[in-house]
Amino acid sequence: MTPDERFERVIDLFLAGKLPRMNHARHIAVANILKHVPDGRALMHLGLQVTATRKGVPGKYSREMTDRYWDELDGTLPDVTAFDDVVI
Repeated sequence: MTPDERFERVIDLFLAGKLPRMNHARHIAVANILKHVPDGRALMHLGLQVTATRKGVPGKYSREMTDRYWDELDGTLPDVTAFDDVVI
């Protein structure tokens, strides 16, 4: 099973800007998942833009910051239990 299949619900909720309990640790976990998905960087940008817009803080999103940290990711997939609150 590929990461995008295992974490499909997580990815869907993130891209919709509806992933619950979004904090820094969860953001990094999602980024490490997307590191394994085709066009993951573009999807990370999209998800962060949507999340910031839905929360009413569109100016909080930074393409430059996302790109800088994307290159530092190690790609370690999180344990699926990190998303126990999301039905997988």
